[in-house]
Amino acid sequence: MKIPRFILSTTLATFAVLTLTPSSSIPHVAGQKLSEILKGVKIISDGGTTVGGYKHHQRQFQEPIIRASELIENKLQNAYWIDFHDQFDQHAQFSQLVQTHPGITLRHEFWDSINAVSVSVRDEGVLKEILTQITGIRMVEPVVMHERPEAISDEVYAFGGASKTKKYDVHELTGVKEVHDSLKLYGKGIKIGIIDSGVDYHHPALGGCFGPGCKVAYGTDFVGDDGRSPDDDPMTDCDGHGTHVAGIIAANDTSFIGVVPQATLGAYRVFGCKGGTSNDLIMKALLRAAEDGMQVINLSLGGPGGWRQDREARLADELAKNGTIIVAAMGNEGQMGLFEASSPGVAGAAITVASTENVFRSNMYFTVDEKSLKGTQIDEEEEEKEEEEEEEKEEEEEDENRSHDDDDDDDGDEEEKEHTKAKKQPGGKKPPRAILYLGDFDMNLSNTTLVAVTPGTSGKVANDACTPITQDLSGKIALIRRGDCNFKIKIANAAFAHASGVIFMDNVPSTGFSADTEGATIKVRTITLDDGEYLLKAIQQLKKEKEGIKLLAGKGPKQVFNPNGGFLSVFSSMGPDSELNSKPDIAAPGGQIWSTFPIKLGSYASLSGTSMATPYVVGCVGLYLEGLPNGDHSAKAIKTAFQNSAQPRKQQMGYKGYASVTQQGAGLLRMMDILSTKVVVTPSHISLNDTEHINANQQITITNTGHTPLVYKVDIVSAAGLEPFDTKMMVEKIPLPIEAKASVIISQKTVTVAAGSSSTVDLKFTGPNTDPTKFVIYSGYVRLTPTKVSPQSPVMHIPYMGMQGDFKKVSILDSSFSLRLFDARGHLIRLSPKGNRGAVRGGHSTVGTYEAPTIPVETSRTINGEIGIDRSTGKTNDVSIGGRPRQVAHGMKIVFRMTTASEVLVVDLVSTEGEDPYQVKSYGLLKGGVARFVPRNDLLEGNAFQVIGWDGDLLRKDGTPEPLVRDGKAYRLRISLLKHFGNPQNDMDFESHLSEPFSLG
Repeated sequence: MKIPRFILSTTLATFAVLTLTPSSSIPHVAGQKLSEILKGVKIISDGGTTVGGYKHHQRQFQEPIIRASELIENKLQNAYWIDFHDQFDQHAQFSQLVQTHPGITLRHEFWDSINAVSVSVRDEGVLKEILTQITGIRMVEPVVMHERPEAISDEVYAFGGASKTKKYDVHELTGVKEVHDSLKLYGKGIKIGIIDSGVDYHHPALGGCFGPGCKVAYGTDFVGDDGRSPDDDPMTDCDGHGTHVAGIIAANDTSFIGVVPQATLGAYRVFGCKGGTSNDLIMKALLRAAEDGMQVINLSLGGPGGWRQDREARLADELAKNGTIIVAAMGNEGQMGLFEASSPGVAGAAITVASTENVFRSNMYFTVDEKSLKGTQIDEEEEEKEEEEEEEKEEEEEDENRSHDDDDDDDGDEEEKEHTKAKKQPGGKKPPRAILYLGDFDMNLSNTTLVAVTPGTSGKVANDACTPITQDLSGKIALIRRGDCNFKIKIANAAFAHASGVIFMDNVPSTGFSADTEGATIKVRTITLDDGEYLLKAIQQLKKEKEGIKLLAGKGPKQVFNPNGGFLSVFSSMGPDSELNSKPDIAAPGGQIWSTFPIKLGSYASLSGTSMATPYVVGCVGLYLEGLPNGDHSAKAIKTAFQNSAQPRKQQMGYKGYASVTQQGAGLLRMMDILSTKVVVTPSHISLNDTEHINANQQITITNTGHTPLVYKVDIVSAAGLEPFDTKMMVEKIPLPIEAKASVIISQKTVTVAAGSSSTVDLKFTGPNTDPTKFVIYSGYVRLTPTKVSPQSPVMHIPYMGMQGDFKKVSILDSSFSLRLFDARGHLIRLSPKGNRGAVRGGHSTVGTYEAPTIPVETSRTINGEIGIDRSTGKTNDVSIGGRPRQVAHGMKIVFRMTTASEVLVVDLVSTEGEDPYQVKSYGLLKGGVARFVPRNDLLEGNAFQVIGWDGDLLRKDGTPEPLVRDGKAYRLRISLLKHFGNPQNDMDFESHLSEPFSLG
């Protein structure tokens, strides 16, 4: 979840202890088959793996940034998981060994759940020593660091005081308000766990206390503010994420309530004030929450994984088997394309949540002093403008209703009604224009005025305040146009001119933007271009260019209609997972959500993210458990009930119909239908796979738990198709929706289901008539429409999705970037013409008419930052990353980019002779050259490249490292990635690539 992410990453296991069985060896013969090499391999990384960097690095890479800390950004240095065989019971002996060994520290024990421990070691040698003394070890892999969840920064509005927004502004669309009003369900007696950044339980809406009898009755702090000081108190006021999540679930004050305001909460803090957390700590918190009796656990976190074999995903599935409901965020990678299912939300048993926009948003605002504007031209223009906008809205609503009146959505009218209802604003005298802003909510507007920098040109030129400001801005707020130079320069120049604050206006039409104000000594807000021009016009007409105009703070938050309300949030990640399983499962309001915030940070805030949609579903699960105390409370039954009753959402622009199932799952939850319906349809979703592996024959079962027979019409409603890849076969960041209708043969288009019994309907799917080389992801819904729609028998939708094309034919490695090698200093290794020493210092081995650069093996060194490649000079840069020291691995860096995921990755050392990657001579596997369940890379993120460090060691037949002789001989590397649905025993099911020649020195 980093662009605001709640997404977390995992890492490629570089520690390759015991990767070969003792009886195995790798013969050094020409044409060594990959399948033969792999027969002797014991792959130790069964969990999800990836390499790469922090998500918040958004620059476009042309050459990769070579990471420090052994080149793996999210691996926790010298920390490992040790998993034991099920029969291993020498727990006390192992603990004794750890306690007496000075080079190893026990991090966390998981004996009772997964028979594993996590440890910290002084170095790899200590770990090897432990492994030789303990039998029964099944697997070793690194502990992984997860990034902290953050709300989307350009959606944050804080308010210092009690909430004055409408109590039910978000609950109308989902049916939660009706459940509260009609069924009087509020979550009483339900226990909900929140694994997050802690909770400010001092907040009056969250009970004001912690412990027995309080709303936040359970929990602990695993990390402390500094990340290293755990205690028993989950209180935090340095980060608002967990407090916001808690409020969505269970806040209760006079004007704002959560979904289950009477529920009991458990707060399990795994994030300090800064930085991320480790996957062993998240798992420790999951187990602690389950032990404390939490019936539902909220995980508003996640990261690129895509494989159900990820460690956290496997634990989530295990907990679900024991009755704990896990609800997880899908992630905020909506503009990173398909195949972004996050872990642990990728777990089959988890309810994974996408986000829709709230119909209203609660935003802080300010106005121009109404008295000074009265009777001016701008006042009259504003009234005329508002009247025109109202007329345009009414016309748009009529056109929209007419355009959606088609056979694809006979039951979608209620969505349009919600939009129409939300747009009707009360009449009467128009208040002064509310100028919504982002940034510092506590900017002081008393006894200050707003002036435009360089009067007459401000708002028209981009370089406002890029040079020193000559005006005396003492005690004034400066209105400055965005552009030409960065925000920090403009803010500094305003501060030097003695301004009390800055309001930035956008330089292009937008709905708002955020500014980088780190280190600012004065308060800063940002507004839209339209609002900025309004302020400039007011200054001009009032002839207040020098003295400025007076601003007034808004009275609390202003509830504003959101034109995107009810539609899917653009930030919400898209599925499917790496094996074409359907994800997400359901959608809930997550965009522009008002909820509690730490008192110190303003008490209330409006945030956006799947982190906000997830607790909404968690609260609804609480309503389900309370409202159906004798119902089936298994994870499978609850997910089925939620998906059966969901309402698919339409594509907002372009395609006239439903948005893809990969974006919304079954659609927006409808709480009243979930509790009222007497019908259950299984399966609740259908994954069809690709063309070559299509699960064409499907059967749905309709069970009537009511007392009267039901008759259903069965038909198919298609959703938008999406092309995953661009013309270069790279993942399309924002795929355009297209027509892609599957053909479905339905065994019976009308089915009668007797009371207390079940009926089945057989379906046979054929993919759409689209170009199979485009690999279109198609989807839609099996729609069941009763002869009489009622709360007991609503219209139901069963989502389906598949790929038209053979997934096995999709290239895994980005061929345009290929396989690149860097030396220890970060220099790109390139072949040089014979006689030219090239970019890398040292000797060369002749290969044909080119020379293979020698890779110097250097001593590890520590730097404060990372090694980067200057694209213009080819030299390295040291770039600071939060002041954390990094270990730079010596030897070679192997860099590549994966367009899609791969279940098995193998890197071995091969001869320079021959161009067929399947027939070259192999000298053996690299240490750290095997990994499983590797997710794809993003294009614009810190996870843009895979980076593997290699110090020149191969593996002996017993699995221990064997240094390669530095004799100047030329070699190449071969990287092999198992194709989708490939057989690791078949060489041709691997996609293999060769590197440029090199030698070791």
